[in-house]
Amino acid sequence: MGGLSKKAKQFELTAAESKLPHIILDGGALLFKGLRLTHGQEQDEMLTAQAIVKAYNLMGYQAVGISKYDLTAGLDFLRQISKKSKFSWLSANLVTSEDHRPVFRSKILLSTANLKIGITALTGPAAAKLLKGQALLLPWQDSLPAVIKDLKSKCDMIILLSSLPPPANKEIARRYRDINILIQAARGGTNIYPQPLANTLICQTTKQGKSIGIMDINWQQSKTWGIDKAGLLRRDVNALDRLNWRLAKYNEPEKELKNQPLKLQIWRRLLGRKNKLQAEISRLKADIKAGRLNNRPSTFKNNFIAMETSLPDDPRISRIVGDLNKEINRLGRLKAKRIKAAAENNYIGWPRCGKCHETVVKSWQRTRHARAYETLVKKNRQYNINCLFCHVTGIDRQHKSTALSVSTELREVGCESCHGPGRAHAANPQKNKLISRPPEKTCLSCHTRAHDPDFKYETDIKRAHQGKR
Repeated sequence: MGGLSKKAKQFELTAAESKLPHIILDGGALLFKGLRLTHGQEQDEMLTAQAIVKAYNLMGYQAVGISKYDLTAGLDFLRQISKKSKFSWLSANLVTSEDHRPVFRSKILLSTANLKIGITALTGPAAAKLLKGQALLLPWQDSLPAVIKDLKSKCDMIILLSSLPPPANKEIARRYRDINILIQAARGGTNIYPQPLANTLICQTTKQGKSIGIMDINWQQSKTWGIDKAGLLRRDVNALDRLNWRLAKYNEPEKELKNQPLKLQIWRRLLGRKNKLQAEISRLKADIKAGRLNNRPSTFKNNFIAMETSLPDDPRISRIVGDLNKEINRLGRLKAKRIKAAAENNYIGWPRCGKCHETVVKSWQRTRHARAYETLVKKNRQYNINCLFCHVTGIDRQHKSTALSVSTELREVGCESCHGPGRAHAANPQKNKLISRPPEKTCLSCHTRAHDPDFKYETDIKRAHQGKR
């Protein structure tokens, strides 16, 4: 996940006929966005990881797989944070250097009145370089077989959480038919609708909690995925009854509808549909009679729900996010006292621009760009480095910590954010002309998909010029 949202992020499994309560799982990549802590923001990022765990505790997660992005701050940090987790951190192949025992739990068992579910996890090979000799990462071929053998003897269903690459997950699915569900830790791509591979459903939701996946499972003793032929038969018989009722309206349709070609065409189409249904019903009945239904397969329904900003926030999660922002802001305020003033030699600020471009500046003052810094103040985030550099003038992503020390004139998204530094232009406007229309990449440096998914360059640049954005 690598970030904290006020919305829930999960892969939720339910089983209808077994009366199984919700199982909420995450494949991994939960705590950090990158493989290194950002210089100067180490404390902020670790505080965010701790807040994510608090949120997951409230949301009722049962298990999370360990990915390389959960080891960014080191093995000791993950050990420490796991003690505050109400859910289990799982990895079957992350082991101690001495005796190859699992560093965290390799598996858990969940029991209900009539179902036992085993959950295990595998950590992707790229995590090995983050362990720094404190532990080993075994190949999945060495660690998974014994875990599956053990779970197979105890469980009705086996779920694997994996941060391995997709090709490895597919190989595992083909090799181990006893794994019923495999949830991938997504660091890119989109939602993947589950499709059986051998006897394994491979599932994935998009990264950073932008969607939740909800799977409703009808689990059967066969422990195999397939088609509910009895259910299909009932559906087709009902559909045939409705068709026969519509077709029975005419005794001799070819004669009665001779002068109504459109109705005759519809009747012929319905007759064709009836013939196909009758053939399908005959095939299903033959399968049932031959005993191909005795081993009734398990079925599922899957939905993805996008975590839109229009959805209401969970008040408990909002408090966690609010407390996190306050603490990061407090730390940023302390950092601001130690950081040297930003190099502003080439930037002069919007008040100076207004001396020559009064009409344009008045138009800019009607836009949200002119209130960008104010929005952070209202949210108590004006010292949050990750937010601040896009709400002031003259600071780029590579030097965002210097945004803490910009002068008052540069606190907003001013003229020079789009048109370039103006000191030379102010000294000699004819010789040093500025960019009239900023290129799209300038806008996209802050209007990213994550922060402004509705941004459209051609439309929004016109609105900005009109003082409407």
